[in-house]
Amino acid sequence: MEVRDIKLKSDLVYEEKPVAVVDRKEWVMRNRVVKFYKMLWSNHGEEDATWEKEEYLKEVYKPFFANH
Repeated sequence: MEVRDIKLKSDLVYEEKPVAVVDRKEWVMRNRVVKFYKMLWSNHGEEDATWEKEEYLKEVYKPFFANH
């Protein structure tokens, strides 16, 4: 396991930033299509990538998602 320099805030919280889109998937739910992206995060390895809804990423990480 690799040890990284993580900047902790006084309440022991650290900021996560998306680094890359690893995969994309569309799921059909009733009468609409929901897009998901498998995201690689700044303080984690590829094995910890998570699936996130497109609408969430566009809302919370606008600058990153605008480029993808």
